[in-house]
Amino acid sequence: MRIVFIKRNPGQVEFGLIYGGIALLALCAARLLPVLLYFPSCAFKGLFGIPCPTCGSTRAVVHLAHGGLFAAFAMNPLITLCFIAAVLFFLYNLVVLAFDLPRIAFLLSTQEGTALRIVVIGLVLAQWVYLAFTL
Repeated sequence: MRIVFIKRNPGQVEFGLIYGGIALLALCAARLLPVLLYFPSCAFKGLFGIPCPTCGSTRAVVHLAHGGLFAAFAMNPLITLCFIAAVLFFLYNLVVLAFDLPRIAFLLSTQEGTALRIVVIGLVLAQWVYLAFTL
């Protein structure tokens, strides 16, 4: 893996701002609205009797929005980490854009990209096992 700094091109889309903005909007909605009343229970769990890999996501976001970090991790650790990472990435991209700084980029080889995909799949499967035994 190589770490490089890349100068932003004019008109370049900053995905950190997009995904982080969505995460911040979701957290604001979870904080201000009774979102648990609007979302139905998990259809996958209703059909198969086991939770899906994303079960507890809405409750995790609600706990996170209300400052309950440990409760959010208990509900859905992977989604909680993804939301925290998205918000941090949003803030990083905001600073880079505001001060016109070069942004950091990670260049992965083919084998490193494959290993990263395997790790992500492993994390999702571990999450699913965790949820199956806790929810």
